[in-house]
Amino acid sequence: MGTASSLIAIFSGALSLVCTVGSLCTDCWQVNSKGSVVLSVRCRGLWGECVWDKFVKLWTCDVFSSYLNPHPAAIVVTRASLITAAITSAGAFLCLLMGCRHFGGCQEPPSKRRCLWLSVGFYLLAGLLSCVGVARYCVYVFSQHQYEVSLRIPGFPSFEYGYSLWMAVAGNLAAITAAITSYHQVVLSKAPDTSPATEPAGNGIRTTHTYV
Repeated sequence: MGTASSLIAIFSGALSLVCTVGSLCTDCWQVNSKGSVVLSVRCRGLWGECVWDKFVKLWTCDVFSSYLNPHPAAIVVTRASLITAAITSAGAFLCLLMGCRHFGGCQEPPSKRRCLWLSVGFYLLAGLLSCVGVARYCVYVFSQHQYEVSLRIPGFPSFEYGYSLWMAVAGNLAAITAAITSYHQVVLSKAPDTSPATEPAGNGIRTTHTYV
């Protein structure tokens, strides 16, 4: 059971890190909605906007002129949350590897338990930060979409949630799973050994008590 929880924790921790970093790198948090113009595929992200023209088969991207310019609060909050979550997930994954009994590094059980506790805390923090960023961005896209729909302009390019956002959601769930399984490893490491003790064979004198 301990080996299974270790494998699940390592897999979930790696998945959390990969999905969180991937959501930042792919940068497609919004895509064309089905009711908008379908002559091109448009992706909006945290760092810029990209367009795929179906006629000329060309993919062009336009990044923001400056990252220091004023941006919507949802963009700033999601950026900060996801970047911090990615860094925290990397630290949590290193602590998890050092705390696993199948890996070297910390050989003493108390040191391994401390590493596992750090992993639990870091993964919970990463999951919380990712959840805050994703939730704030979802509210931003929903309100923007509802506003564009209310205008009722034919062919107006309305947007919906993109695959980068779903990658961030997967990273959030994986971080929470890694935190739970890491905590389970801490509980297993504290469990007492229930195997029967073996007594060394010796030439001890056996005493027989007789009751009358």
